[in-house]
Amino acid sequence: MQDMDSSHALFRLINDSHSPIGDAFFGVVSGLGDGLVIALLASLLMLYRLRLGMVALSGYLLSGLIAQIFKRIFDMPRPPAVLENVHVLGSAFTSHSFPSGHATSDGVLVLVAFLLWSVKDWRSWALATLFLLAAVGRVYGGVHFPIDVVAGLGIGIITTWLLWRWSEKWPVNHWLKSDWSWKIPALIVAGEAAVLGLGYRMQPDTAQSLALVLPIASLIILMQVWKRRS
Repeated sequence: MQDMDSSHALFRLINDSHSPIGDAFFGVVSGLGDGLVIALLASLLMLYRLRLGMVALSGYLLSGLIAQIFKRIFDMPRPPAVLENVHVLGSAFTSHSFPSGHATSDGVLVLVAFLLWSVKDWRSWALATLFLLAAVGRVYGGVHFPIDVVAGLGIGIITTWLLWRWSEKWPVNHWLKSDWSWKIPALIVAGEAAVLGLGYRMQPDTAQSLALVLPIASLIILMQVWKRRS
């Protein structure tokens, strides 16, 4: 009970600190945890780092499944269902709060940032911070309590770390000898970019601009990869 009270107090501290600038920032950044966005980023990574990209995509799928199972088991109410005057970005949800699915996906990319470069590389910290802020945005946006976000991040990080260790046994070097090692990811990227750009509704809907920017960026990257590989 005390832990829940602490979570509610921290939620109030973050959610009540809203401002026009904060709404604009978190309204977009929190959309980075959207499932299709994470899948697209993981698929793009496969074009350059096949093993890591496959781990990222697998981590997103598996951790997402685990999070959904926990959501159904606990069926915890969301902030708008138990608190008054909640500042909500996008649509207000009331059920299946624990754990946060967006934060779970964000956790995958937090770990991937350090696997992509290193703990000592500023780029790892910059990318990890971006996805941590995306997770915090779920609290700022009024759809999750801090405990939901922490649990989600933990699920995403741990699941991806276990898959990374397991991937050491994958015959990636053998797969890289085939042109399909980049053609299949390219087809996946093209499909995901098409779905994202053709009417896909972001969650939260304040992040809808990502559904325009990311498909265009993905197609530009695909053209560069195609020219280099052809």
